[in-house]
Amino acid sequence: MRRKILSYGLSIIFITLISLFVSEQIQILNYKSVELIATDVSESDFLSREYFEELNSLYKRIKMKNDKWYVFDGSSHIAATAVITRMISDLENAPDTLINHENFHQYFIVFDKNIRKLDSITEQFHYFRNVLNSYGDAPEKLDEMIKLAAGGKWGLFSSKYHMYNYKGMDGAFNVKFISEDGRFEAVYNTGTGELVSDPVNMGTYNFAPGSINPIKYLMHNKYDKIPWKKWGNTREVAYHDIINFQSGYGSLRAKSNFKKVEEKIALIP
Repeated sequence: MRRKILSYGLSIIFITLISLFVSEQIQILNYKSVELIATDVSESDFLSREYFEELNSLYKRIKMKNDKWYVFDGSSHIAATAVITRMISDLENAPDTLINHENFHQYFIVFDKNIRKLDSITEQFHYFRNVLNSYGDAPEKLDEMIKLAAGGKWGLFSSKYHMYNYKGMDGAFNVKFISEDGRFEAVYNTGTGELVSDPVNMGTYNFAPGSINPIKYLMHNKYDKIPWKKWGNTREVAYHDIINFQSGYGSLRAKSNFKKVEEKIALIP
């Protein structure tokens, strides 16, 4: 019995030491990847075909450099972080280049693909969703969005997490639309007919669009919902403050309002 207990105890110690070693190595490798990003200067035009090939090469190069003998070496995480960091920097340096660019969609495809290689989302990456969502080109007026929804470019969805009463706004009249590809969101208040942009009810970008598919549902929870519950939509209002606001979700007014918008969309040929 004592031998079993001793053996079990030694196993726990061994596993703990290995975990600490791996964690330390990943931290060291992360510093190295930052150095690689800083010294690796792009030679391709932003958003060109060569640019995306360069990002792919960057990922492979950093991953290979950080591959170790143990299974959980974090090399994919490090390489993906490098690519995402590069893409954020490039977009911040040339924000207008993405607008109406022929490779507009490719930028988001590659960005999301690398986000979903991470073990978890950082605060920086989470808040960058607001920058990405601004490229959804959602109109300022609800009437214009209804026309787009009638054409299939956007869809009307549940606004459960966007119906809080905030600064005099009745959240029961908020409705949410999601773009055809599931990435971009836009919330409107039917009382004002305007796009809602406050930090409590605003629409946000989805790194992993939700779905009834179990795997996609879990991905959406991991990369979009959990970070939101940790940091809120912006630094201005925390999640625990958001959920303390009174919500109009489930009320008769909210249900009636949603149905009216749904009917308006259906009436457009």
